[in-house]
Amino acid sequence: MMSETTELKLVIPSDGAMYESTLEFMEKVGLSVTRESKRRYIAHIPNLSGVTVLLLRSADITATIEDGSADVGLLGEDRYLELRQENLPTTIILGDLKYGDCSLTLGIPNSWSDVSSIADVAEVAVEFRERGLSMRVATKSPRLTERYLLSRGINYFSLVRLSGTLELAPEMGFADIIADITSTGTTMEENQLKTIQGGTIIESEACLIGNTNDLSSNITKRNKAKQFIKTITGYFESRSTRIDVRYNL
Repeated sequence: MMSETTELKLVIPSDGAMYESTLEFMEKVGLSVTRESKRRYIAHIPNLSGVTVLLLRSADITATIEDGSADVGLLGEDRYLELRQENLPTTIILGDLKYGDCSLTLGIPNSWSDVSSIADVAEVAVEFRERGLSMRVATKSPRLTERYLLSRGINYFSLVRLSGTLELAPEMGFADIIADITSTGTTMEENQLKTIQGGTIIESEACLIGNTNDLSSNITKRNKAKQFIKTITGYFESRSTRIDVRYNL
């Protein structure tokens, strides 16, 4: 019979801007990650024994926590909320970790000169409907985008799920508007898109998520997770900086 593993598995992003910023965050809080080579996707934390660090694509982190292959993970809150399964035992343990700042925002063609607010977008959607058309919204975050539009009373639209560069979609005729992740808005501006009043779907920072079932049923893992969390919260407390503790183990 196989013995129950007691090693805490932490997942961090292996791709994009979140990879470097997560390594910088870990170093800053005193939990530097040591990786043998860039081709090695398993690492460790010399200052914290009993923890294995796994490097995965950001898009795969939530599912890996949900199925119990790992216990805790660092990723953007927008990615977690977009990809999580609501009937599975994962939750945000720590939020607002002061890195990975971005927003999921509507991008509207500059040529739509009369559109400057989300209320204007709602009117445009109705105009599309009256012409027998559907306002097309290109996005990599269909779940969050759909919920946001419906919550603003916008019912007439269709989602275009793209994995490539969204900013080109209106110009190429794939979509009418976009909902995309942005940090500064510069890329949208360079592609003749504008942001509008009330057009921010979600403001996001990095967060720590965990599988609450695994952590509650394995005392050794839970204690190691508590030690990991205490190190992070202690760093911010020493600098009188508030982060959002959302779940207590």
